[in-house]
Amino acid sequence: MVRKSLYLVLLMLAVSCESLASQIDRDKLPGRQVRISAICIGFGGDHDKKLALAVENLHAAGKNGVDIACLPEEFAGTSAEPIPGPTTAAIAELAKQYNMYVICPIREQAPDAQYNTAVLIDRKGQIIGYYRKVFVFWGEGLQCSTEGVKVFDLDFGRISILTCFDANFPELWRQCYDEDVDVIFWPSAYGGGIVLNGYAMIHNYYIVPVGWGNIIDITGRDLQDLQQPTAAQFIATIDLDRTIIHKDFNKDKLDTLLKDYRDRIVVEEDCKMEGWWRLKSVAPGLRVRNVLAKYKIETLSQYRRRSRTEINQARKSNKRI
Repeated sequence: MVRKSLYLVLLMLAVSCESLASQIDRDKLPGRQVRISAICIGFGGDHDKKLALAVENLHAAGKNGVDIACLPEEFAGTSAEPIPGPTTAAIAELAKQYNMYVICPIREQAPDAQYNTAVLIDRKGQIIGYYRKVFVFWGEGLQCSTEGVKVFDLDFGRISILTCFDANFPELWRQCYDEDVDVIFWPSAYGGGIVLNGYAMIHNYYIVPVGWGNIIDITGRDLQDLQQPTAAQFIATIDLDRTIIHKDFNKDKLDTLLKDYRDRIVVEEDCKMEGWWRLKSVAPGLRVRNVLAKYKIETLSQYRRRSRTEINQARKSNKRI
C-alpha cells in the first residue's frame, strides 16, 4: 500500500513538472504564446456524470500543456452550491495537478441569492475570482449580477469572462475592450455564432466560445487546425503579442523598425481595406509591443483611445481638428 501511494505521488509530480516545463519552454518562443482549451461538454445534465466527463477532459488538457481551460455554462447541472463547494473543489485538484488555470461555471448558492457564476481557479488550485452573469436568460430563475464586467490579470495576460446570453449586449464587450483585455472566455449553452466573430473583429481581442468548439482570433476569423485530444475538447496556441497598428502616420517608423528587426518582426498581414498592418514576432524572446514602444508606434487600440479622447476634447472646446 505504501509503495502504491508513493508511486501515485511520484506520478503526479512528474505530470506537474512536465506541464511546468512546457510553460517555461513557451516563454522562450516568439511573442506571448498561450495554450488555451475549450471543453465543450454541454450545459447541464447529471452532476456526477458531467463532473466525471469534465475531469476526464481536464486530464487531457493538462497532459497537452494547457495554460487555461474553460468548461461550459453550468456544465454539471443546475443544482446550486456554494463557492467554494464540491464541484469547485474537484476541479481545483486538476488545476493544481497540471499547473493550469481553469474556469469552472456553476450555479452558485450565495448567502442571499442564486447566480449563474463562472469561477476562476489558478494554477495552484486556489479560487482567485468569479464572474456572475449580467444578462440572465428568461426562465433561469436566477438573480442578475449587479457587479458587471470583471477583469483578471493572469501570468500570461488579461482576461474577462462573459456568459451565454451576454452575447446579445454589446456594451459588455465594449467594456472588455476599454479594459484592454487580451482574451474573453464565453462559457455557454449554445454556439454564439457570427456575433462573436464581429466583437473579436471590432475590438481585436481573442474570444474563446465554450459552446460548439470554435476559437476566434483578433481579426474575427475562426482559428484553423485546432487540436482535439478528445471529441469535445478544442485546444489552440494563441500569441497575445500579435499586434495591429494603423497605417495613419506610421509608414516611415514601421519601415525603420522592419529594417532594424529584419527576419525578427514581420508583417503578418497587410489589411488594405481597413488600413491596418498586423505584426508578429518570429524571434525567440522578442515581443512586438516592446519594440513598438521603442519606436513610438501606437497600437491600433492606443490610437483609437487617444483619438477618441482628443477629438472629444476638441468638440467640447469647439476647436478644429
